[in-house]
Amino acid sequence: MTQVMVPDNYYLDYFMRLIDLVRQRYGDLLSPSDALFLQAIDQTDPVALRLLIRLYLRKGPCFVTAKLHYREVPDCARALTALLKQGLIEADPVVFAWQLIDLLPVAQSRQLFSPDEPRCRKSDLIARWLDDATLQPCSAWGLTEAIIQPTGAASYRRLQLLYFGNERQTLTEFVLEDMGLFKYESYRLDRSNRLFQDADDITTTLTLNDLADDFYRLCDAKDWPALTKLSAQVLALQPSGRLARRHHRLLNRIAYRLEQAGELDLAVTCFSTNNQPPARERLTRIAFKRGQYQDCLSQLTSIAEQPVCSDETAFYQRFINRVLGKLDRPKLAFPAPTLRVTQAHWVRGSGSVEVQACEQLGDAVWLENALPLGVFGLLYWPVIFADVPGVWQHPFQSGPTDLYDEDFCAKRQTWLASLATHSKAQWRTALIERWHTKHGLANPFVHWAALSLAVLLACFDALSQAQWFGLSQHLWADLRRHRAGFPDLFQYHDDGYCFIEIKGPGDKLQDNQIHWLTQFARLGINAEVCYVRYDAQPAL
Repeated sequence: MTQVMVPDNYYLDYFMRLIDLVRQRYGDLLSPSDALFLQAIDQTDPVALRLLIRLYLRKGPCFVTAKLHYREVPDCARALTALLKQGLIEADPVVFAWQLIDLLPVAQSRQLFSPDEPRCRKSDLIARWLDDATLQPCSAWGLTEAIIQPTGAASYRRLQLLYFGNERQTLTEFVLEDMGLFKYESYRLDRSNRLFQDADDITTTLTLNDLADDFYRLCDAKDWPALTKLSAQVLALQPSGRLARRHHRLLNRIAYRLEQAGELDLAVTCFSTNNQPPARERLTRIAFKRGQYQDCLSQLTSIAEQPVCSDETAFYQRFINRVLGKLDRPKLAFPAPTLRVTQAHWVRGSGSVEVQACEQLGDAVWLENALPLGVFGLLYWPVIFADVPGVWQHPFQSGPTDLYDEDFCAKRQTWLASLATHSKAQWRTALIERWHTKHGLANPFVHWAALSLAVLLACFDALSQAQWFGLSQHLWADLRRHRAGFPDLFQYHDDGYCFIEIKGPGDKLQDNQIHWLTQFARLGINAEVCYVRYDAQPAL
């Protein structure tokens, strides 16, 4: 395979683009330490900066200088000297013993920290020294090799957060776009369209991220006693606006683990901070577990009167009669969904039941959610990528940051109202045009590789405009939950069409599948459930 040679400033150019946009949008919110960090960057030789960016992209925080070799940094020693002069790296940093053990080859770690055990494993060494509180320079631990550590890690972290709006994405996004793996829609990026409006917002976001990382680390270690302390830290935060939703999601995750660990009082405290699902469901279940059936009924009544999502409605219908039975009250009857059911008997083949269904039925494609969501994503492209303040942070977004927020549609009434006035012929023309002009651009609902224009048009033509409008309205009502559960197959031919949910032996309908089949029935869309039974095994 031919090695691809990238320009010397490949990664540095990405970093400078990141810095330029952050300065334009957030210059007024940068901290004094951030300003000093950027000043040092401005005053440092580009070749030295190439090395610094490489270090930021690697696992750290410490590095053995003798092992630093990069084609774009021909004189590493000179680059290190330049970085030291600007205070962008620290020589002989103070570290814990376990950090050195993790950094060094295992044989060298044994010599320094366990010379009498020549076969001691690195993981055992780290575990042995993990609780040691001694913090001292690398040389004080007996190390003779030169070790350096980049400084400004906190500022680098904040700059990435300000650019991307999250900590999931990194400079790698630039690389992926350059390689052509991902392409993105264009949208306005300026100060009026930024996510963070004050410095406290930035600090709170980083704190929430750190607490979330701590939560997952404690769960991996099954350290449930420490989870109690963590919950107190999370409860002490009082974020508002969009951060409140993230705060509540973390509290609910913590509460669920506390419930599993038997810490019911603390779990109730955490769940009671919000109505974000599944908080009310869990509160109901905890009350039921404690025999507090009247409290259960109160929670269920509240859910029935104002369900936050379809999941809560499904839970109410499943659970209410258990509670009524405990209270010696008459049980409720809920009408079963009216679903069209068919039976099929085939010889078992080698592929999945869905693949066999396509072969047996003919004129059918197995696309599940990708097909109706693809039509939806193309039709509502102007709504998804509308110029709404605060939802576009960087050039690498497949959708706006508020896509699943409750007020998503409220912020885009102008675009939604405009589309509602168009005829089905206009919708079809727009669908075709966007297929050609937007093809390959990231969209949270369009899976380009799985779709073809012919199948999309066949699906679009099969339904009336009122039916598409009804499906779209239901999707907008709760995008996060309603985007899944569509039937497996779409069968179309000259005589008509049908959406088919295929169920093999022992397979049952899931709640979200029943939900969508019920919506199809309400809108008069032809759909059915096909239960497959295998009559015989294929001959070997």
